[in-house]
Amino acid sequence: MMSDVHKGRTAAGGDTTIIERIPTEPGTSATVSIVRAVAEAESVSPGELPVLADFIDPEAIDQLFDAHHAVGRSGVRLSFDYCGYAVEVTEELVTLRR
Repeated sequence: MMSDVHKGRTAAGGDTTIIERIPTEPGTSATVSIVRAVAEAESVSPGELPVLADFIDPEAIDQLFDAHHAVGRSGVRLSFDYCGYAVEVTEELVTLRR
């Protein structure tokens, strides 16, 4: 996985810091991309993280970003908290902020 790292940068307004921006991989589910991004930011394996389903419905996330279900949708953006990060997911990126 190739990350577009923006560690330690303060976002506009100065209230959060972008920890990591990771492009989503074609053919990879949104939930897998989220878990990989957080694991990379934490320098742990994905299996060491808390179960994503304890925080948000993974099936709903995958359906939201699944190309077959996203017909007619554009600019979909999802934000939620996971492992101390504000996670923002788009079709192109997973962004982690603290």
